Amino acid sequence: MAQPRLSGKPVANGHYIERLRRTLSKQTPVPREKLANNSRGAAVLVPILERSGELHVVYIRRADHVSSHRGQVAFPGGRVDPGDTTLLDTALREAREEVGIDPETVDVLGAFPEMSTLTSGITVAPFAGVIPAASDLIPCFDEVAEIFEVPISALADRRYRGEYQWGSNGSKFPAILYGGQTIWGLTLRITMNLLEIAGAER
Repeated sequence: MAQPRLSGKPVANGHYIERLRRTLSKQTPVPREKLANNSRGAAVLVPILERSGELHVVYIRRADHVSSHRGQVAFPGGRVDPGDTTLLDTALREAREEVGIDPETVDVLGAFPEMSTLTSGITVAPFAGVIPAASDLIPCFDEVAEIFEVPISALADRRYRGEYQWGSNGSKFPAILYGGQTIWGLTLRITMNLLEIAGAER
């Protein structure tokens, strides 16, 4: 299998993953009770897989008929259910329901610090995990319009950086523009955090 390359230099996938694991495993996850009874609280999974010798990040594009953030790029996730013991349980359950990821196959790397959306005020507890490349990802069309992957090398490539204009007042936000998709807002901030921790954003 060919080594992945970033900026023309070979990159060891294991090095990326272990950097993420070392840092994220030290992060204390957000306690369940903080978001369990919060209509503006959610947990998400940042799925990572290796394909063609390179790490990819899995994203979803939310359906156009959902109640919030319709049509926007996100990570699989959602609000806490009574049966979720932890917010990681929430993230894994939602990833199974939305895109068909089997929780038993996820190598959980750890938690990111909680973050809040700038436009809707939703607080999110993100978790990262490696999934098998052979995962049969199937969107739940009640919530997900599309599933897509982006190579980490492309996410780190400044040629794909741009802006996204949102809202009636034309506010502009930083974005990654790749493959016809627009990654911005909280999803972009989680992505940039992942790249920085992995050592890809240089």
